[in-house]
Amino acid sequence: MKNYSKVKTPTTSQNWNSLSEDDRKKLIYDVLNKDINYKEFEVYQTSGNGEIVFKVNIPIPSDKRGLLLLNLEEKIKKNVDQGLTVWLEPVGDKSKLRNLRGIKIKPDRN
Repeated sequence: MKNYSKVKTPTTSQNWNSLSEDDRKKLIYDVLNKDINYKEFEVYQTSGNGEIVFKVNIPIPSDKRGLLLLNLEEKIKKNVDQGLTVWLEPVGDKSKLRNLRGIKIKPDRN
């Protein structure tokens, strides 16, 4: 079994860092458009530190979401840049009972 605790975390390349937000999004959309599983994914934000935040226009069952995102991240790392990571935009709680308590989760809008 390999010990990953001492492995250096990949960082984004100089090429990725020098791209504009629109150019970064175009590269990510090129990967998304090659797979029908990601047709409802929208690139919300890309950053120089390698975080790519997606909005998903349909609910994804929790038992499928993890593997879907891991596969997407693997494709993006292979085709765009090794230092990139995939995130989903936080979605507010849809439970009517919890919402009655007045607790709200809002996405971070930089």
